[in-house]
Amino acid sequence: MIMEHNSAQCRYRSPLGAVPAGTSVMLRLRAEGGEVRSVRIKTFFYADSAEYAMENHGRYWEKRLTVPDDIGVLWYFFLIETPQETLYLGPPMGRTQGAGVVYRQPPASFQITVYDRAFDTPAWFRGATMYQIFPDRFKRGDPQNLPRGAAYHRAMGRTVVLHERWDEPVLHEPVNGAPFYAPCDFYGGDLRGIIESIPYFSSLGVGVLYLNPVSEAASNHRYDTANYKNVDPILGTPAEFKELCEKAAAAGIRVMIDGVYSHTGSDSLYFNKLGNYPSVGAYQSERSPYYPWYTFHGSRDSYQCWWGFDTLPEVNENDPVWQRDVITGPYSVFSYWKSLGAMGIRLDVADELPDNVIELMRTALKDGDPDRVLLGEVWEDATTKESYGAKRRYALGRGLDTVMNYPFKNAVLSFLQGGGTAEELVNFLTAQRLNYPLPMYHALMNLLSSHDEPRALSVLGSGVTGDGMTREEEAAFFLTEEQRKTGRARLKLAGVLQFTIPGTPSIYYGDEQGMQGLKDPFNRAPFQEGDTALAAFFQTLSLLRRESAALSRGGVSFAALDGDAVGVLRYIANGRDAFGAPAQDEYLLTILNRGDRAYSDILDLSRFADGLPPQDRFALSNLRFQEASVLLGDSTIRLQDGGHFIPAVTASHFGIFRLR
Repeated sequence: MIMEHNSAQCRYRSPLGAVPAGTSVMLRLRAEGGEVRSVRIKTFFYADSAEYAMENHGRYWEKRLTVPDDIGVLWYFFLIETPQETLYLGPPMGRTQGAGVVYRQPPASFQITVYDRAFDTPAWFRGATMYQIFPDRFKRGDPQNLPRGAAYHRAMGRTVVLHERWDEPVLHEPVNGAPFYAPCDFYGGDLRGIIESIPYFSSLGVGVLYLNPVSEAASNHRYDTANYKNVDPILGTPAEFKELCEKAAAAGIRVMIDGVYSHTGSDSLYFNKLGNYPSVGAYQSERSPYYPWYTFHGSRDSYQCWWGFDTLPEVNENDPVWQRDVITGPYSVFSYWKSLGAMGIRLDVADELPDNVIELMRTALKDGDPDRVLLGEVWEDATTKESYGAKRRYALGRGLDTVMNYPFKNAVLSFLQGGGTAEELVNFLTAQRLNYPLPMYHALMNLLSSHDEPRALSVLGSGVTGDGMTREEEAAFFLTEEQRKTGRARLKLAGVLQFTIPGTPSIYYGDEQGMQGLKDPFNRAPFQEGDTALAAFFQTLSLLRRESAALSRGGVSFAALDGDAVGVLRYIANGRDAFGAPAQDEYLLTILNRGDRAYSDILDLSRFADGLPPQDRFALSNLRFQEASVLLGDSTIRLQDGGHFIPAVTASHFGIFRLR
């Protein structure tokens, strides 16, 4: 007996993927070769469940469902009654999309993400190239900032270690007999240095700068905020931040800041545990205007902390005083940074902020300019994330615009090191395409490295992440020349995929120059120019993406071409892009070959069926291309009669092809 349902193909589910609340969805199951008495669909939505009988139409059983008017995730599987038994059909184990599998017990469920009908994301952000900067480590601009800022912090009794030379290794051990390592070393990278580098960002095709925290704080990473409404004096001044935003905007680049709102530093204007600030902090008195921000447990030395660190007191985000001071008030933290020109906020530890608070943040941030972007730090699939006992709703159209796509990083780096097959990677990529609301999917921050993860070159070249190593071992770790060559070749492949799938590709500062480094703090070394040829390669990818409407805002489908080769088809068909806006038809095919043998085969575009809406699938099936050319890569492609192609991609290489 044949029983089929594939949630990635329009013949079985239409429309495909995530849908707005209240949408009507047609679901079909094909059954042949045996007697089927009835087929039912079992659905789940939060605590509610229901069963629906399907109607038989020859080979297919079908049912049109209207998804709920509320946002959430609707889950479903099939129950098939035969004369002998009840069978079930659900997704393969560990997956939520794709070709169904028959089970003899209730299975896992297929996913339909239901999002707010009004949800949209800023068009400028979708497909833009992002460049992430750890501010202290990018470039020295004003030589007076470092000594001036160090004096400011030392006057408060803070430990400050200054690096005289830019090429000195990062501090990774305790200083001055301290029992523990503290991130207290500074190189003097500043806002002026970032301003001076705008031509460099423009040459890379950058559209958005994401800066790790710039607010005043005691540490070099500045996630222990001391004063939300002041730029750390080591970095410069609020006026310089405003200048950065203005000059970047003139170059077509927006600036996004890092917002740390689940906690503050204990050494801060608000908590003031050390008495360094003239304000009356929450630690000092219940009469402090900031006392409602925090939760105390009977004494001032017993308070709620972020992950138990007493230097990071947690805030109560549902307190109306905190919400007014940080989000909604006319003199709030959000209003302050908006007034200086920030066009986006990345929310640190977004999982630890309640959904209702994130929704307040969205409203406040976009007030006056809906083009501002709210991005969340989320490490898993954001559509199904659960934290603190709640199913999170921030990816469903009322909270975040987008999230950091760590699952993409993990999947790509693993694949390029030999983990899994091309089919498994395609299943992952297709699932992201189907699970995320379209506006968010095209805005996902597709990263390969970050300030919290080892640099991609180090991992791809060696397979080493730093896990299980001492800090001394990490500090001494550098790729051999052979490892560097391997890592460089794999990083180029990762970059090709990063820049040819939908989303916002993100370059962590220096990755484009071949910088190395394992875990924090070694992934935060000062920026060094080195591999200029690699930088030119990323520049080419970024500019190609900006010039191609298909790459920046077109539809997508993926195919596993063999165990080692992945195909990505980006297209604009019928004169409309993925969002229905007018655009000229364009078809680009990328083939990524991680294998040690060349890939070459007759390629029929019908293999790219998964994820294609009916109108696009129909358009592609009826096209007769006349020409195929190589845009980038040491590859060739020939066109055969019947619309088939013969691409040839050398071992451990790629090809980006234009089809006409």
